[in-house]
Amino acid sequence: MNAFYKILLLNCLLSTGISAQQSPPFFQEEMIVTASSLNLRELPDKNAKKVGTLTQGTVVQFLEAYKDGEYMQADTTDPESPYAPWLKVRFKGGTGWAFGAYLTGTYGLYYENDIFVEGDALPPLQWFGVYARDSFADEVRRVQVRLADEFNEFFQTQVRVLKTNQREQSKFLVASLTPFPTGYCGPLGNFEIGQMYYSKTLGPGGQLSIYPGNDLNDTLIRPTYGIAATGCAELDNNYVRVTNYQLRLIDYSQEPVQYQDLTQWVKPETPESSPSVDLLWFGDLDRDGKPDAIINDCPYEPGCRASLFLSSKAKPGAYLHKVCEHFWPGD
Repeated sequence: MNAFYKILLLNCLLSTGISAQQSPPFFQEEMIVTASSLNLRELPDKNAKKVGTLTQGTVVQFLEAYKDGEYMQADTTDPESPYAPWLKVRFKGGTGWAFGAYLTGTYGLYYENDIFVEGDALPPLQWFGVYARDSFADEVRRVQVRLADEFNEFFQTQVRVLKTNQREQSKFLVASLTPFPTGYCGPLGNFEIGQMYYSKTLGPGGQLSIYPGNDLNDTLIRPTYGIAATGCAELDNNYVRVTNYQLRLIDYSQEPVQYQDLTQWVKPETPESSPSVDLLWFGDLDRDGKPDAIINDCPYEPGCRASLFLSSKAKPGAYLHKVCEHFWPGD
């Protein structure tokens, strides 16, 4: 999530009276320093003892977030000081607290024309785009990205938006510390309502398959997983309310059949809200022969998020692991 969306989400939550901290936010396991120099503190306070200094591009491991990731100002005496959470990280020389405005994850999910606020730089990562190669397959391309000024009708002003050096529009962009293989990455794995009798919706009773696909002349049999949504949908005061929602991945190749519970990644922020979950894309980004996926949910009242899951990052006993997310304000 870039700084523009973070700020917009924070403002929406404050203005609507919703707590931004009703459940812990998502933080990536590895982060990279974006500032030219970042001080690490003994405590989550800008005046605390300094325990180290990291240069731009240094990779650290995330340990914990202060007050469950509550956004606060680095300097409360300066009204222009940025808002961000304080994060405890591990680095080569030990551990310390860093202000989150100067760290970003080692993975990033983006879309062309994303808005960046003035002063918010592109993360120092490698960039890749997913494009429709033909009528039946997607491909990964190495891309160059830049920020361009463009008039925005909603804000009635010039804004900085994300662009690539490609003529075609990408389906999505991924920034990564480690490179992705370029070329074939899946069987055109996206759903549109009404297309080929499929729906991308994962409401209670919904079930979809995700698979890595096979490129031309590739006859290897690769795993196919199911994603199934269960729960109870009832009409409550003229609104449909969903309770006991569960989202699970199913591995049919095992005997007995194996499951991975994905529910923790799609929980709404407030208990009274019904989950809204869609499968946006599937394929094989990391080229490990197993399916990856992008799942969209709407946990916040003012917006939704798309989460990238990679099979190569799965923990023991699991099949997919969330590596990053993209926030959609106002969806």
